[in-house]
Amino acid sequence: MLLNSWSIALLVCSAATILLGARAAVTALRVVRFWDAGADTARQIRLENESWLSAMLMEYGLALQIISLLLLVLAADSFSKILVGAMCATGAFLANDFGIPALAVKIFGLFLYGFWILMHRLDLRSEETPLTRMKFYYLLLLVPYLLADTLLLLAYLGRLQPDIITSCCGVIFGGVSGDGRNLVGALPALPLMALYYGYSGLLFWGGWGQLQGRSRTTYRYLSGNICLAMGWLLFFLFSLLIITAVISSYIYAMPSHRCPFDILLREYHGVGYPIYFLLFTSVFAGMSAGAVAPMGLLPDMARPVEAYRLRAIRLSLILLVLFLFVISWFPAVYLASGGEW
Repeated sequence: MLLNSWSIALLVCSAATILLGARAAVTALRVVRFWDAGADTARQIRLENESWLSAMLMEYGLALQIISLLLLVLAADSFSKILVGAMCATGAFLANDFGIPALAVKIFGLFLYGFWILMHRLDLRSEETPLTRMKFYYLLLLVPYLLADTLLLLAYLGRLQPDIITSCCGVIFGGVSGDGRNLVGALPALPLMALYYGYSGLLFWGGWGQLQGRSRTTYRYLSGNICLAMGWLLFFLFSLLIITAVISSYIYAMPSHRCPFDILLREYHGVGYPIYFLLFTSVFAGMSAGAVAPMGLLPDMARPVEAYRLRAIRLSLILLVLFLFVISWFPAVYLASGGEW
């Protein structure tokens, strides 16, 4: 499958990012060792120019990696048409042992890459660039992750064999007896949705409380924001479970059909795109709002960090409401038509 057009596009994206990351890593090592914002030496001036260029190129490379997540899902859907037994992207990802790990690394990479871009943007808002050393430390940690991302992708694409029989989502997310059970077991829809809406309400209340709280101690400020970020991460994992185990079957109007990928297909009007867009953007906004809070304690960063944090929390709450409305629409229509949970 390495010569497939989708495979070539994915590998080109990864290769470009790795090359940019390797070059930026060299700069990062110099920044970590020699950076001195208060110095006016020729080496510091060269290092400032080099760090600015490396950071800009790395920003484009990471943005390319973020886009590659969508490319990978579209590629898997294309592969499913030539893999025996595969009916959608689920079967393509399960065609070998590297499909699901490659997808998972790209999904969580979206947040890691996006946060580096955000850190870089916040750093540019201050003339002192106080986050320079920190963002290049972070970049050195990202390079191994980028390498793992690329190696998993290469292993997945290289080991795809059209003649190997794989499974479809009806088998993977269905019970042996055909009762519509999924991989996580038989989950009662009504209690699960009640728990999900309750947790969503708690998350909204926590975000709203962060917007209202102005005069607090540093400890409460940091701990509150960190808890909020962790809460959004848990919400993301919970939402993926809900979409797969409950919501998808109402979109397909088939209780036994549960798949997180088919909702992206034209047959279902591509409703998965707005669903996943709202989920990923709301979670990133909520998590990043909490994650940037400690940076506000650095010199000359309080104002830009606080401005971003408040905007991100407001955006996350708005997108959360929209996301809940969209995913609730399909069960609501089904129930209004006389169906049952």
